Amino acid sequence: MHNTDGATQAAIEAHYDVGREFYRLWLDPEMIYSCALWPDGTARFDDDLARAQQAKLAWHADAAGVGPGARVLDVGCGWGAMLRYLVETRGAAAVTGLTLSSDQADAASALLEPSGRARVRLEDWRDHLAGAPLDPEEAYDAVVSIGAFEHFTHQGLDRAGRIDVYRRFFEGCARWLVPGGRLSLQTIAYEDFDETTGSVSSFFTDEIFPESALPHLGEIVAAAEGSFRLQVLRSDPDHYEHTLHLWQQHLEAATDAAIDVAGADTFRRYRKYLRLSRAMFDRRVCTLYRIAFERRALPSR
Repeated sequence: MHNTDGATQAAIEAHYDVGREFYRLWLDPEMIYSCALWPDGTARFDDDLARAQQAKLAWHADAAGVGPGARVLDVGCGWGAMLRYLVETRGAAAVTGLTLSSDQADAASALLEPSGRARVRLEDWRDHLAGAPLDPEEAYDAVVSIGAFEHFTHQGLDRAGRIDVYRRFFEGCARWLVPGGRLSLQTIAYEDFDETTGSVSSFFTDEIFPESALPHLGEIVAAAEGSFRLQVLRSDPDHYEHTLHLWQQHLEAATDAAIDVAGADTFRRYRKYLRLSRAMFDRRVCTLYRIAFERRALPSR
């Protein structure tokens, strides 16, 4: 299926495939490239990024109801940290990860190959969720999607167009989930920003996340309503501002090494991206949502 709604494989790889060694310099040891979670809240922020990232994985596993023997789909699996957590810590029987980054697919596959319980697919979610599973034993007990939703639509779509794309995602997840199955979603979203009166910086749309657009909370809720019940909603902009702060610190501390492995232009571009992103969360232009859904009963066929 040719994706014309959101980020293509080429657009995804323009950001995520700049070099694994570059990302390794400033992410946590498991290379988790999404907002961390400090369980004690904003008053207790510390610099232990690895612990906060593990807390984030645990939150999503709990929200999705993943237990021993579960079958789980991870939409936007990154370099494989969540897949490994679900297998090794939660005892999932089978996990499937989707990504449009060739580098992430290769890394996650190598990371998880020894388990024998994981498969990683270089595949768009639209293709994977296009139809219901023919065999009930192929259905998923849970779906997790962290940091992928931002790439599902592009700037050229209006609100109705975005909701239509998001609705297709939720409907597809519902068809693949067992009755009562859960979906845990994490996404950046606009908060104090009105697209009808303002414009998104071309730096983000052209140089950082091409062919991508952020959702609004109302769009997510409207799109999910027919397929899922909303169970939990967290808004954690401070957690993302602090995550970005730590990433920026790590990157700047490794300036020479970053330039060596990725080049001066890439280093400067990502340092600018981290600084501007921090300001957007600090000013509440953006927020970070973590949302848990439960699948509604599907209409009989």
